[in-house]
Amino acid sequence: MNKLLATLFFLLIPALAPAAELELTQEQLTSAGLTTTTVTTRELKPRLKLTGTLTADRRKSNRVTPVVDGMVTELLAVENEAVRKGQVLARLRSNSLGQAQADYLETLARFELARAERARIEGLWKDGIVAESRWLKVDSEYKSARATLDARRRLLSLAGLSDRQIQALAQKPDRLAEFELTSPIDGMVTGVEIESGQLITAGQTAFHVDDLSSLWAEVRIPVANLSEIKPGAEATVQVQASPGREYRGRLQSLAAEVDRQSQTLGGRIVVDNPDGQLRPGMYATVTLTGVAYRGLMVPASAVFRVGEQAYLFKVLGPRRYAPTPIEIGLESEGWIAVRGGIEANSEIVSGGVAELKSHWQYQGGE
Repeated sequence: MNKLLATLFFLLIPALAPAAELELTQEQLTSAGLTTTTVTTRELKPRLKLTGTLTADRRKSNRVTPVVDGMVTELLAVENEAVRKGQVLARLRSNSLGQAQADYLETLARFELARAERARIEGLWKDGIVAESRWLKVDSEYKSARATLDARRRLLSLAGLSDRQIQALAQKPDRLAEFELTSPIDGMVTGVEIESGQLITAGQTAFHVDDLSSLWAEVRIPVANLSEIKPGAEATVQVQASPGREYRGRLQSLAAEVDRQSQTLGGRIVVDNPDGQLRPGMYATVTLTGVAYRGLMVPASAVFRVGEQAYLFKVLGPRRYAPTPIEIGLESEGWIAVRGGIEANSEIVSGGVAELKSHWQYQGGE
């Protein structure tokens, strides 16, 4: 009995072993419709397709804030409004600013008197009509008045007034205590955080104004692809709002830390937005072009997998094929890089692989 079982076991071994070579009949070959190609050396630029979200380019985002406390008297800009640099967004009234302006005007009047007196006494001193001590006293008073005026002017500048606005104070004394918040750039008002009659403090955000001529696309890049993708890589961005259109961009940076759960790394693409069609918050499809690789390439249609192992069929001769395990690398645009297992110029099957695989497995393949 034991001898019979042993004999059956050894008889079954050839049937269980994987077929190292596959030979088709002429009928099977005709039915399979196989096509072949040659393993060649090519250059491959990997393209990685990701999903991302558009956000404002924070390098071009601005918060508009007052530098003194004040009450909003007039709100002139609304959210989503396009604005120009210097455009008035709101007008406010500030008691502390009004006092500083009044002090400046008073100091300006004293300076003008001191300057006129200095000019008058200087002439008399030169003619010998007044004593030198009188001239020195008047000159000192003039210099003191000028220093005080300069200090008052600097305070107004620190409060946000331009030289033009300071010079206009004397012409509009009834507008003291009023000041304006203006847009620092050409852009869009993306946030309004004040309303008429509201009292706001120095440094409190009143408006958000963003330059949307470029945006950021935030993506997550799998760790497995990091060797292919480097900062500076070209990118194309597509959104549902503009079907068929591609926006150009470039990978600006990669995050310093990998997310432990997803094993991905944050990436930031700067996207050109010349006509303003892209908006923060949109979902986007991002395609990154990786570092070019040159090596042996085969069509993706030639490669099949059994478990984790990649194979292709090498042509041995008429109707004869060898399932060959290979080590694969990058895959892009219908091509796969082969890092080992096959030589250049080898003839391989590129079409009809699925049917050939079924014949192989039927004959005892893996």
